[in-house]
Amino acid sequence: MVMVDDMAATDLRWMPRIRRVIGARGVTFADGISPNPMCCPARAAFLTGEESHNNGVWSNTQPNGGYAALDGDPRLPEWLQEVGYRTAFFGKHLNGFKAEQAASEPGWDVLDALVRGVYSYRNFTTWNDGDPVDVRRGYVTDHLSDAARRTVRRFSRQDADAPFFLWISHVGPHNARTTRCDPGCWDPPIPAARDRGDLAGVRSPTRKLPSFNRANGEDAPPFLRGLERSSRRSIDTLHQRRVETLRSVDRSVVHLVRTLRRTDELDDTVLVFTSDNGYLLGQYRYVGKRLPYEDAVRVPLLVRGPGVPAGREVTGTATTADLSATVVDLAGARPPAPLDGTSLVPAFADGVTSRESALVQTGASIQGEGDGEVGQEPGLRGWLYRGYRDERWTYVRYPDPAGPDTPAFEELFDRQQDPFELENLASSARHADTLAELRSRARRLEGCSGSSCHPVWGPVPSPTG
Repeated sequence: MVMVDDMAATDLRWMPRIRRVIGARGVTFADGISPNPMCCPARAAFLTGEESHNNGVWSNTQPNGGYAALDGDPRLPEWLQEVGYRTAFFGKHLNGFKAEQAASEPGWDVLDALVRGVYSYRNFTTWNDGDPVDVRRGYVTDHLSDAARRTVRRFSRQDADAPFFLWISHVGPHNARTTRCDPGCWDPPIPAARDRGDLAGVRSPTRKLPSFNRANGEDAPPFLRGLERSSRRSIDTLHQRRVETLRSVDRSVVHLVRTLRRTDELDDTVLVFTSDNGYLLGQYRYVGKRLPYEDAVRVPLLVRGPGVPAGREVTGTATTADLSATVVDLAGARPPAPLDGTSLVPAFADGVTSRESALVQTGASIQGEGDGEVGQEPGLRGWLYRGYRDERWTYVRYPDPAGPDTPAFEELFDRQQDPFELENLASSARHADTLAELRSRARRLEGCSGSSCHPVWGPVPSPTG
């Protein structure tokens, strides 16, 4: 499992090596999504196979997010160990994961998580199985890539027949935390020295979208209203630095594939490439993730391996929790309870997933504790929004902080007719039946667990008139 941080699905165009060694040799999921599009909830969903309301991680920070909010139930690496797998983790863990957490983290035969300077790119510390390594000059992507390949060689040399699972969790293209100001600033990501400036002059493709710098009126969530226009120059700079940062990840996957081939492991290995969430660059005057809109929710998802046909695009929705269920299926592991995700293995052959919909939701965060995003909600607690998404419709309800008796703000988008989600149909009389049905479905999903998180629904009522 190779996971990057804050990469939009459209950024895949800048990663030709990954498209070649995984996408062209395997399947690409056309509708891979992160239903809680934030760093920590996405990683928690993969680690547990559970939706956010079941694993306790709603957002990135306390009180309802971060590593401290994760429940103590057994997790994916423990299930894999029980059926004979050796397990290894490298890179960014859940937000708030430090040395004291690493010392008691279960399930990993090799644990080399970042425990200091997670977002600094060049000045960081990795856990290194309890013998921390301080890196002062090396580049984080290269360091993690080298460590992962050494582990593949060691696992293969020790017992070529014993299965193994690696989760390589890269930092790029997440914003960088720098010491430019006190106590620290969020700046554009830092590419490797060999890549910096290679894409100078590249402009962000988001500038051509009708949602770019769109004014947010009364039909938008309150915390998005009144945002200033995004600077085209700053958006272009951020985009350039992001895609330059992804170049080192692109190379690292090729190096990993070569190592697997040289150790005679490649033909028996399933490789997955994805991101924890998407990212907006000026759409709706917003820079960041967390929103329920497609630019934040959709992620790249490519899979290659034995039994996976080459060059196929898979339709239908696939979520982060589904990835955990897929690993469990492939490994023959036995979680103690049914997972909220559903295995994607049948979709490799069928060309379509069995999932019809997903619960989209994100917990509120304390204002100022994000990672350089604009338009953060003003110190709310609980859920920022919860809703329903299928291949056509997105419905979202934003609870009002005044209390449950105050009407919530709602959004309804018909993405088939309005792919850029510009027209909120929640107050449209023609869509009243559609709204009522999707509101009901969202309510049912909010308390789901196991198979009830991916039910089979009937048709959605069509607009009237």
